[in-house]
Order: sequence, then structure tokens, then C-alpha cells
Amino acid sequence: MDHSLKVWKLNKPELQKTINLSYTYNQRATRPFPTVKENFPEFSTRDIHRNYVDCTKWHGDFVFSKSCEHNIVCWKAGKTFQTWDEVNFSTTETTIILRLDITDCDIWFMRFSMDIKQNVLALGNVKGKCFVYDLSSTDPNQISHNVLTNQKCNAAIRQTAFSRDGNTLVFVCDDATIWRWDVTNNDTLPEDTS
Repeated sequence: MDHSLKVWKLNKPELQKTINLSYTYNQRATRPFPTVKENFPEFSTRDIHRNYVDCTKWHGDFVFSKSCEHNIVCWKAGKTFQTWDEVNFSTTETTIILRLDITDCDIWFMRFSMDIKQNVLALGNVKGKCFVYDLSSTDPNQISHNVLTNQKCNAAIRQTAFSRDGNTLVFVCDDATIWRWDVTNNDTLPEDTS
């Protein structure tokens, strides 16, 4: 079972050149743009999850990742005080910052999303509930969440997505339904007390 997480740096000159070429179009070329294979990551670890990893997102210098283990883990390579450039990439040392627990979320391919400002994270579970976390707190212990539910939504939520302005959340379920939730005020998300 592959539960490894890998990080590649894209600031190498050959990668930057290829990325820049991908933004140009040459009608006479036989291929749209050249590609580069980078087989070896800068960092790799198997210390965060014990099951398949199906979703990851950057959050500043931290990584949020999810497996089939009822939670999302926020972590970073190396020690808490180290930047990515200071991490010795021959090590697999990691620091777990926090875990966001999600009940009934133990199956494969349940994708979370973040709003564009990375202040809000949403993930559904197998019972049709959507957990919405307010990540704007500077103290990980103060992160609160809401659970969005509707009595007609009881299938697994596979994917969530926010609108660009962060005021609308949509998610799709296994029963082929699409659910939309709109922010009705600008207050911070209240904490779920259940």
C-alpha cells in the first residue's frame, strides 16, 4: 500500500524553462510544448498516513493531506521552525501541526477543498455530512468547524469546491446529486457543539 507523500521543487532552471514554454503556442511545432520527467522528489515521507493518500493541498509552508483514516493532517517537513530550504531532504523527518477529525470518512476518493484565501476547508463524509473548518485562527487548537447537513443528503460526498469569492460551496455525492450552500452573512463560522 502506497501511503507516501512526495514534494518536488519546481524552481530548478530546466523545470522553469519548460513551465514558461508551456504558456506559448507554436503552430509549426509537432508537440504543444516540451515535457520534462523529474523522477526523484526533493522530499519523501511515509510517516503521516497508514493508508492510501487521496488528496493534498498546500497551505503556506504546510501541507494538508488526507487518507482513509477519518482525518486530515496538517504537517511540514523537518522541524517546526525550519523552512523548506533548511530541511535536509535526505531525512524523512516531519512535524504534524494538527489533525482535523472527520467522522465516517474512511473510504477512498473523498476530496477536500479550500477557498482561494485558504481560510476555509470543506470535506464530506460517507453519510452526506460536510465538515467546514475555519482555518483563519493563528492557534491550531482554536480551529472551529460546522457540519452542513440536509435530511435528503445521505450519500457519500466525493468532492467539494468553493466559488472564487468563497461565498458558495458545492459538493457532489455518490447518488449523482449536487448540493449548493451559500454564505448568508459575513460572520466567522460558529463552532459545532455536537
